[in-house]
Amino acid sequence: MSAHPRVVRLLQDTGFYRIIEISWLQLDWLLLTALIDRWRPETHTFHLPIGEATIMLQDVEILYGLPVDGLVVALPQGMRDYMRAQYLETLQRLTSFRPKDEAVLVGASCISLTPIRQYLEAMHDDIAYDTPEVHINQYTRLLLLLMFGGVLFPNTPGNLINLRFLYHLEQLDDLPQYSWGVIVLGYLYRQMCWACMGTQRDVVGFMSLLQVKT
Repeated sequence: MSAHPRVVRLLQDTGFYRIIEISWLQLDWLLLTALIDRWRPETHTFHLPIGEATIMLQDVEILYGLPVDGLVVALPQGMRDYMRAQYLETLQRLTSFRPKDEAVLVGASCISLTPIRQYLEAMHDDIAYDTPEVHINQYTRLLLLLMFGGVLFPNTPGNLINLRFLYHLEQLDDLPQYSWGVIVLGYLYRQMCWACMGTQRDVVGFMSLLQVKT
């Protein structure tokens, strides 16, 4: 499903269009599993026959254009204390989407990928050159929310999105000011460390970065 040119331009302005483009990449799980087996949590490096290697911030910036300098990606304390109703209200205000069945929510701040994907597909055909800008922004926010939860920061069940990301989607113009490369790489490092130490069985994170780097 290709994005409308107006959405593409907005995604390019946010700095995440390249991520959207590569989200279709077919992952080689045999290769990824072999790499993770060689990951050493104590040094944050892969122990390979040719020596040690790792993924650096420079790789994230050059390969995917994610900034490694700028504002820290953090959540204000006030939003940490949000209840489910407050997250749903924020979701509806910023994206026009609110699930009819609240059973798709897990806890206060996580929601299933499926209803968001279905809503985006339904909105897709309505995006045109004369679509009001507010609707373009709502569509783009929802697409970015899906990218955050499904590509950059997936969780181990693999089908949930954390609605806390909505905080950074309020002002789309501000997105390039944050050091997204740092948190993306840090999340991937942490997930590989947990898998190696037996804390969790599955590895999640921006796996396309790991595959392309190799």
